[in-house]
Amino acid sequence: MNNNFWQLLAIEKTTDIAVIRQAYRAKLPEYHPETDPDGFKALREAYELAMQYAKSPESMADDLNQEQPTEEVIKPLTAEEQQVKEICDNYQALLDDPVRCHNVNEWHKFVASFYDYPMSIIEIAKWKMLDISYDTVTISLSCVKILADNLRWRQQINSYSPNDADMYENFFDHIDRGDFFDYDSLPKTNKAVQNVTIDYARCARWLFWEKPAAELTEYLSIHTVVYLPDNPEFMQELANWYYFAKSPNRGLLDYALTCIDDPNQEQQIQEQWKAVAAMQYSLLEDEQNALLLWLELYHLPQYQEKAANWLILWCSKNRFDYLPLLILALNQSYCLTAEDQETYIYSIPQFTPSTISRLLKFRKQNYSNEIAAVITWALDNHWNYRQVLHTLLCDDGNNRLYRLYRHAIMLRHGNKTLLQEILADSSEDEFEQFILQNLQRQARQHLEWLTNLPPVQEFKQWLYQSDENATIPTKFDPDNEKGNQFLYGRLWLDRFDDIPFVAKLHLYRNVTYRNMEMFDWPIYYQFRGGNNLPKSPEQSIIEADKNAYWQWYRYCLLAITIANSPIKAADFIREKDNLFLLPENDPLVPLINTFKSNEWQNDTQLYNLIDTDNQLIGSMLVNYPNSIETFTDSPEEVNWDEIEQIVEQRWANKLANKPVSCLMLLYMIVFDKPNQKTKLHQILQKLAGDDLQLKKLANAFCDKLSIPSSLKKHNDELQNIDKLYAINKKLDKDDSLCEEEDIEVLEEIGQNNDNNSIIKLSSALLLAKNMDHQKKLQSKSFPPNEWWQIWRWKGRTNLTGFLKQMGYVSLPLFFLIIGAAGKTNLNHPIMLVLCGLATINSVLAIKRRLNDCYSNGGIYYFVSATILLPFLLLPCWLSTVNETNRYGPPIQK
Repeated sequence: MNNNFWQLLAIEKTTDIAVIRQAYRAKLPEYHPETDPDGFKALREAYELAMQYAKSPESMADDLNQEQPTEEVIKPLTAEEQQVKEICDNYQALLDDPVRCHNVNEWHKFVASFYDYPMSIIEIAKWKMLDISYDTVTISLSCVKILADNLRWRQQINSYSPNDADMYENFFDHIDRGDFFDYDSLPKTNKAVQNVTIDYARCARWLFWEKPAAELTEYLSIHTVVYLPDNPEFMQELANWYYFAKSPNRGLLDYALTCIDDPNQEQQIQEQWKAVAAMQYSLLEDEQNALLLWLELYHLPQYQEKAANWLILWCSKNRFDYLPLLILALNQSYCLTAEDQETYIYSIPQFTPSTISRLLKFRKQNYSNEIAAVITWALDNHWNYRQVLHTLLCDDGNNRLYRLYRHAIMLRHGNKTLLQEILADSSEDEFEQFILQNLQRQARQHLEWLTNLPPVQEFKQWLYQSDENATIPTKFDPDNEKGNQFLYGRLWLDRFDDIPFVAKLHLYRNVTYRNMEMFDWPIYYQFRGGNNLPKSPEQSIIEADKNAYWQWYRYCLLAITIANSPIKAADFIREKDNLFLLPENDPLVPLINTFKSNEWQNDTQLYNLIDTDNQLIGSMLVNYPNSIETFTDSPEEVNWDEIEQIVEQRWANKLANKPVSCLMLLYMIVFDKPNQKTKLHQILQKLAGDDLQLKKLANAFCDKLSIPSSLKKHNDELQNIDKLYAINKKLDKDDSLCEEEDIEVLEEIGQNNDNNSIIKLSSALLLAKNMDHQKKLQSKSFPPNEWWQIWRWKGRTNLTGFLKQMGYVSLPLFFLIIGAAGKTNLNHPIMLVLCGLATINSVLAIKRRLNDCYSNGGIYYFVSATILLPFLLLPCWLSTVNETNRYGPPIQK
């Protein structure tokens, strides 16, 4: 024996079994058993010798280092030795015979042959057979156990070799465990091939149970030649190793397909092999076949989770944009049947923790803005529909991907009609159809919720009630502590529908905008924008055109999108030009065409291009930054430090073609300041030009005179201008405020001049100026007003304080004067003092009361009030102004 086997394995001498196995596996492809059987046999022998050396290097050291003698002296064998050798040779022949070595019957025949020998011979031979068994690496443990039991190796090992008893005990334990698959199922043509397969299986099994997954993956990825046995148990275990290691194996796939096609195979076994085939198709990157099997396996409960994970992996590689959609489709929300109020909440379909966890793993920057918005929306606890408006608008009826995203969103925001459209949809693409089927499963849940949940039906009953003054039930009132079922109403309101006017009126009167969900903008258009969204199509139209209802819904979403964020909508519409093709007579066409044009580069340029005199378009721009419509709708948004610049620069082009008289009023309101009189005069004169009537109007504004009656007569526009001009004069000082009737006039003018944006703007600016004055007054350090501060000429008192001051001070003084009148002269100094005190106190009380009733408290107010005082102190009974004025804050009740 020499060291040639180390050279054949191409490694240095070693006792590391893993290194020997790796070297052997690396050399196998060079010595194929069919093309080079001798080389394969030599490689196998080299491997077995190396393994023997690794297990017992000392015992083999002398044999490896000494040279073979040139002549060997052959000693004759005794009869006894001859018989022992015969038994051992027969045993070795059994082990080397590929047909018999794993056949249990052949081993029983071999044991039966012992009866031909004396017991003394068997006693000697059995220990030699133990050594042979121990040194044979790929022996069948199940077969050798037959020999071990008959020869009683375990029972007698201590008497034979007590020093090696522990070593052999481990071997006997190994035998007792038996083979982990039937070795007799191996090919019977070549013993070396059998040995390779057994060694391969043993090593893989050991790595699977004892080593990190990376080592098993590395081992299974090494190219080798192995004949897989026709043994279902082993092949299933092998499939499990490859699944764990995520390693492909074409032979394993072929075996799995054979089992699947076997008509005699049990259904459960076929399903197991379908899972193996699906996994191997995926690992071998046969994506289409993998997909078909995983789609089939998903519907089997025992494989659903595994199939879902593989489908997600498949989708991430092949349909990346569909991945968030797939996660939403796979959501498995279990909903209880609604039986009582305690379980209602569990009837509402929700996203499961598994779905949320999967969504959280997405990197939204890897997706388009529209798909990333869906991820954000799904992870939002409130599921704000505004986040996915652009995504929904992408579904123009021609894009299958966005149609499915629309269906996924409509599970939350879709009404019954749109949920029914999900159920009626289909796709020829297997993967899309799978997603659609799962969305349809969830759509049925939502339809059940909308149709049968009692709180929803009760909420709708109130909402559609014909009585316009119907009070909202307490259980649905968000402002009532007992409104514990408002959630169900809110969830229903999150599904936009074409509801009647009376339903909108109930919402407008009873629920704040932030709780209206998808009805916030439709309610605004109905009651504040002056326009209604188009009515939904009739059923006959929907039946003739299946896309008609969605196109109506999408049109409403377009109007909502523009109103919600005009600048973003403009950028989006210009980017997705072909998605928005409206009929030429549609009222939104001018705005859409403006958005699509390349004539603007920023929001100011775009705003000046938009025709805001169009009532519908104007009502859609209330969220446009620093727009006329924003200030008209929300006067509190006006910043008086910036309004001059906005008027002169941002709105310059837009104001150029407006009515001159209205512009004069606007500039009068904006520039009516002591330090800008010259500038205002120049602006007004420039606007008037050579027009005599306009010059009269400009002069009246400059001199702060009333507008001549001759100009106002039969001119509704100038009459409104005159009212606004008069209110502006009242607000001339920073501490002056509008009275209640002035506020009513401003609100009325603002609501009834839809076709005159400058008049509406002027009205809003005056409201804003009043608010600004109020803020300035509130920011001052006024002393608090109390009823007992009877001496404060510039103080305030409410009606209660007025009555107290008169009753506690003036009235007793007058009674005292009347009582003493008969006893003393009225000209008596004491009487004069008492009369003076009573009078002074009464005047102070009246003055303080008037300070509290009139926001401005000017000289004209007090003159008119003095005239009315004889009529039972009529002005003093007016209501308190519940705001801070120039006399400080009102008395706290």
